[in-house]
Amino acid sequence: MARESEDGDIDLRRNLRPVLRIGIAALLLVPGASKFITYGTSVRFFESLGLPAPAVLVPVVGSFELVAAGLLLLDRFSWLAALLTIPIMTVAAITAGPTWQNLGALAAAVVLVGLDTQEVTELV
Repeated sequence: MARESEDGDIDLRRNLRPVLRIGIAALLLVPGASKFITYGTSVRFFESLGLPAPAVLVPVVGSFELVAAGLLLLDRFSWLAALLTIPIMTVAAITAGPTWQNLGALAAAVVLVGLDTQEVTELV
């Protein structure tokens, strides 16, 4: 059940953030790990998409996905993890085609950045 904030509005930030964080992390963790586990297959897939330097790009993207997933699961710098996710999922949707995974992670990351703007403002 949703908790209400002091001013009577449903506190979306408090209730939605964990769902978004865990959902994005789950959508990043498996592909990120698979880029290392099935490196050769991932390189061939990136080559088939016409991406530049696939042998370098696969571990770089996999590392970004795993770091972002870790930050989201630990709830540390979630806004940064969401910002890392946005270009990765945008390129994935454009090059490999839109799927519920990349579009879902992209949409959730955009919402999470919006929810975490207060956290970012407090750091500055």
